[in-house]
Amino acid sequence: MPTIAAPHFLIDLHTLFIVTVFISATAGLLLLFAWTQNRRTTALALWGIGYLLGAAAAALLGAPALLPGVLSLGVGNTLLCTAYGIMWAGARSFEGRRVPPLLVAAGPIIWIVDFQFAGFPRSSPACIELVSAILAVYALLAAREIWYAKDRELISRWPTLAMVLVHAGFLLSRIPFADVLAASAATGQPQSAFVPVMAFQALFVTLCLPFLRVAMSKERAELEQRKAALTDPLTGIANRRAFFEQGTPLLAWAQDDRRSAALLLFDLDRFKEVNDTAGHQGGDRVLKAFCNLVGSAVGPHDLFGRLGGEEFACLLADVNMAQALQFAERLRGAFATLHLPGIQARPTVSVGVAMAGEAGRTLPTLLATADRALYRAKAEGRNRVARAPLVVIDDSKPETTRRNRDRAAALSVPAA
Repeated sequence: MPTIAAPHFLIDLHTLFIVTVFISATAGLLLLFAWTQNRRTTALALWGIGYLLGAAAAALLGAPALLPGVLSLGVGNTLLCTAYGIMWAGARSFEGRRVPPLLVAAGPIIWIVDFQFAGFPRSSPACIELVSAILAVYALLAAREIWYAKDRELISRWPTLAMVLVHAGFLLSRIPFADVLAASAATGQPQSAFVPVMAFQALFVTLCLPFLRVAMSKERAELEQRKAALTDPLTGIANRRAFFEQGTPLLAWAQDDRRSAALLLFDLDRFKEVNDTAGHQGGDRVLKAFCNLVGSAVGPHDLFGRLGGEEFACLLADVNMAQALQFAERLRGAFATLHLPGIQARPTVSVGVAMAGEAGRTLPTLLATADRALYRAKAEGRNRVARAPLVVIDDSKPETTRRNRDRAAALSVPAA
């Protein structure tokens, strides 16, 4: 009875090299094209250059006939080490960190020196071990840059980190399999099941990482746009929209956790006089100085924002009325004694203070109550702190004054 031989599939490593060259070159061009659309992100250009160098390295290593003798081995691995160094530089650049050229060149230099003096033959296990170690170090350094990120909100950051770490692990695993890899490179056929796994893993990373890096770049741009839309361009603090978007959940959290919360409403006194005597640039300096003063005093769980013009608001969590009044008085006194060169008019601030438990549960209602206190501080001579009366504002009751209803309605619609 004739026997049927089991099918035997062979993987041509030279074909895999050709595919790797094509994918790496395409990825490099894709990253460079993305950089032309967003030239502020230099990392895209560095990653693109790295992938193109990797494609050239794969071509030389996969087709030794391109250069005579062992020259293709030396040049190919030099380009490969340089490619990984540049891609690590791209990771540092993406996080806004300085790129040290010496460390970028360290890997290629180590390979060149060892290649010259050790005299590696083609497909030498020692050659594979050294290059794998160099590439793995650069990959781990790139993973470190991704981990210590300045904006961890980017969703694409985490699959990118995972993929880089897995790739670094595969590079390190090449070291104990150096003999098998050397034999596979010499014959052009895999000598172990590990070889095609390594080859396909490299192809997968080469294909996916560029798309993840472009996605990170797009997410970064969108995040910066969102932050700009929620930041006052002059002072750098939260603007009116951001104050409402962040203040509403902060107030809800305090109330759900049965914590007290206070709202301080600031208005700079006679600010028009400052603008008239010192010009608008002088007025801008006063606004920035006031924001720096308050910003250095608030805690990490408090919220400080500019509602418009010279009016600011601060939401303090987990404080009582006495603590809120003390905080407001300390800021008022510090601002009154603040020395600003070139500002003849002495700027001061009036403050209205309202407690969430006394003024209702919504942020607009709380602001309207603090505004009543601020109005009283202004009427009593300015440069003072006034607390809101112990009256709960309820817009559903007819006895609510028209002024407070209008104020609450106006504050409830953040400016675009």
